[in-house]
Amino acid sequence: MDKVDVHVHVFDLPSERFPRELSSLAPADRSCPIEALMADMDASGIDRAVLIEMNGTQIEQHAYVTHCVQTWPDRFTATGLIDLDDPDPPARLRELVAATGIEGIRLGALGDPAAQRAEDLATYAVFECADELGININIYTGGAQFPCIELLAAAFPGVNISIDHLGVMPTTPGGPDRWGRPRFDAEPLPPANYPQVMALSRFPNVYVKISGEYAFSKVPWPYGDMQSMVEDVYRAYGADRMMWCTDSPWIVVEPGYQKLVDLLDCHLPNISAAEKEMIMGGTAMKLWFKGR
Repeated sequence: MDKVDVHVHVFDLPSERFPRELSSLAPADRSCPIEALMADMDASGIDRAVLIEMNGTQIEQHAYVTHCVQTWPDRFTATGLIDLDDPDPPARLRELVAATGIEGIRLGALGDPAAQRAEDLATYAVFECADELGININIYTGGAQFPCIELLAAAFPGVNISIDHLGVMPTTPGGPDRWGRPRFDAEPLPPANYPQVMALSRFPNVYVKISGEYAFSKVPWPYGDMQSMVEDVYRAYGADRMMWCTDSPWIVVEPGYQKLVDLLDCHLPNISAAEKEMIMGGTAMKLWFKGR
């Protein structure tokens, strides 16, 4: 079974061919090219990856990720970004899918947490469109959005929803650390809202990505203070709704790509070989690389 790194970022130096937004994590003089990712994947025996767009919401800002997927379609697929403040986000999503072939989008804020119905949420129409197009939705947001996730997961059972980074939805400010990685030093572990992450497991269309430990852990690799959280996810969701990932490139210097490949054995050492296969790629292949 293929091993799939289901959450990685790539970006080139900004150029006319590959325009992108700049940020503290991706300044103008930093590049994390696909070739470097492939070298790490090859060295660690990883077959495929899902590229998580971070370069902007405009179609042209998806150019680099689209280039990577079109050049190596058997190895890569991708998510995209849309501007939720646009007058017609579903139209932008249709255009983006048509132009790039993305298989998913990543969303942050979903709507008013006080809403009583999914139809009242700002992203309801986006979920409707995703359902029609058959694309996945990744969510990385703040803890106040849990009620929105519940409403949308119930309203759209045919939309596969992936919760990023073990379901840790930061409640504290973060920023780049000395290795250029996102870091949330003050985030409590486990978060106070972690029972809500577990409660989302009652929706069969909700999945959890096992990643981001480096950003939240208070101790070095293998991030022993987060093992109990991984175990909680395993008990609640099971291997067939868990997906391993590295969050490359942030981890390539510290602790290194291979250490992330090895991390599952540290946190869930007693699972069966079949369960490990599901987490390391089997679950991902149910959601991604359709028809490939």
